[in-house]
Amino acid sequence: MGTGFHIDGTQEFGYSTVNRFWYSFYVFMNTVKRVCDRYHYASVWDLNGYAAHFCYRRLKSFDTLAKVALEHKDFISACCILRMLGDSVAVFHLIYMEPDVDLRWLRHALYVIDGCERNMVALPEDDFSKGTMPDDEYLIYKEQNRINREQRERLQNQAQKIIDKSPLQVKDKEAFDKIVKDRNWKFKAFKTYKKTGANQYKWTELYERIGMCKGYDVLSFISQYAHGLSMSNLVMEMNERNLDAVIGETFALIKRLNAYMMNYYLLDYYDIMNGLLEPDMRDKILSCYDDEHRPSIEMWNQQIKNLIEEKGFLC
Repeated sequence: MGTGFHIDGTQEFGYSTVNRFWYSFYVFMNTVKRVCDRYHYASVWDLNGYAAHFCYRRLKSFDTLAKVALEHKDFISACCILRMLGDSVAVFHLIYMEPDVDLRWLRHALYVIDGCERNMVALPEDDFSKGTMPDDEYLIYKEQNRINREQRERLQNQAQKIIDKSPLQVKDKEAFDKIVKDRNWKFKAFKTYKKTGANQYKWTELYERIGMCKGYDVLSFISQYAHGLSMSNLVMEMNERNLDAVIGETFALIKRLNAYMMNYYLLDYYDIMNGLLEPDMRDKILSCYDDEHRPSIEMWNQQIKNLIEEKGFLC
């Protein structure tokens, strides 16, 4: 995969990249679980809920990638999932870590609309499948297609209402109208422009924003697997080096996304950190340590309490 992948099999994890991955995975799992328990619904109108469930879906994909790599030893499929996760972490950072709240809402709404519009292309109203399947199957398909279209249309309408109420229209109507027309949620700056590319982040630039391109742009490189180019036709054995490469990049993404979540949900810090004291979650995390370096339950609990106290949540 190259020389720039993020291997961090540090001593306390027995110099094992896989153990380091599971440690980061369980810590992220705790964050996602605690936040989703608090924000139940992934509503377009609720940034906290939408962002929480965005991360829940990424959690499932991180778990899937681990199974593909560790159980099925399928290096190529693992790389495809890794590329998707890299894109997702970059998207979360761009949209939900946007410091200006009005721009954050604008990016979010355009992101939803752009996704729905692209998806609607695969859900045409025309009955193009009629005659290609038995009538009973066709009726089921047609009804499911109708439900899916209505869902996307509802999400689009909700996002459009966010745009219609945006105070950015007053700030700079020309820039606002151009960005909205282009569905340009990847805009670099809130300003008018002639060509979309002149004011839109490329994926490589988004990877740079999350620190995943230092020395080697591995996420762009693995697009060869995602797009089925020549590399996908090679016999790639899941040896120790390849396993370390894909798993190392994966937990590098987990660490970043967890850090972004902790920043975004700072008001929920106390609840999130207390989840690390729950026996079930704590035991999962402690199992990732090397036997020689595993902290005792008492030591772990004290470490977490100290972190909470540093944030001022304890007297």
